Amino acid sequence: MRQGKTDLARDRYIEAFITEPYNKFARAGLIQWGETTKTALAHPEIKIPTDVTYDDKGNVSINLDASALLGGKDDGSFAWITYGTTRSEWKKQKFAKQFPAESTYRHSLAEEVDALTSVIALATSDKKGKSLSPALTKLKKLNDEGLLESYILLAQADEGIA
Repeated sequence: MRQGKTDLARDRYIEAFITEPYNKFARAGLIQWGETTKTALAHPEIKIPTDVTYDDKGNVSINLDASALLGGKDDGSFAWITYGTTRSEWKKQKFAKQFPAESTYRHSLAEEVDALTSVIALATSDKKGKSLSPALTKLKKLNDEGLLESYILLAQADEGIA
């Protein structure tokens, strides 16, 4: 960057980020490159309107944002209900089957992919809806282009996924 070789610097920053995506210096270098070259760097912003929490006994609580169900929208927003139920299934049984060597449950990439693809499947199966909500449209596009896992790792990763 100091030598003015911004294309070469970009390639190196991307390489560092791919190698260690959770390293704060790799991320900072890429952000610095974007600021220096006036390039906007961002991932699609998708708000998941469902909150899934577990208590100490392992009981699940699924809270769905009321805006996803109200208003008689035909934009597929009702499909977010499957996000919580799929995550609950992972907590109860799928995690132990998928990761038999792990003794305790954690939120995983496989679980998040399964939950989001279940939302996409239900939303796109409804033939009444004329178009999908902006969030579902972005999510479907990421899935169709094979970028859903990358998006989750870079934009939605929590401690369990990371």
